[in-house]
Amino acid sequence: MRFEVLRTKKGGYSKASVIAKLDALNGLLLAVEEGMPREKAISELERIKQIEIRTEKGGFFGTPGFSVEDTDAYISDLIAMIEKKIQ
Repeated sequence: MRFEVLRTKKGGYSKASVIAKLDALNGLLLAVEEGMPREKAISELERIKQIEIRTEKGGFFGTPGFSVEDTDAYISDLIAMIEKKIQ
C-alpha cells in the first residue's frame, strides 16, 4: 500500500466524497479485522465500491479537490488489502 499524501488538484475529486468513501472502507477494514463474517464483508465491500465520488469543477474558478490519480490508486490499494483479508 502506498503511504503518499493525496495531492490537491483543481477540478479533482470532491474532498467530502473521497473522505466519505475512505471512512466507509476503513470502517469495513476494522470490522473485518474484528471478525466480521465473510459473506457480510463481501456484500459490504460491494456496496462501498458503488459509492460515487463526485468531481469538482475545473478551470479558472474551479474548486480544489483531491487528485484523481492519487485517489484512485489509494482506494484501489485499500480495496485490495480488504479483499486479501476477506479471503
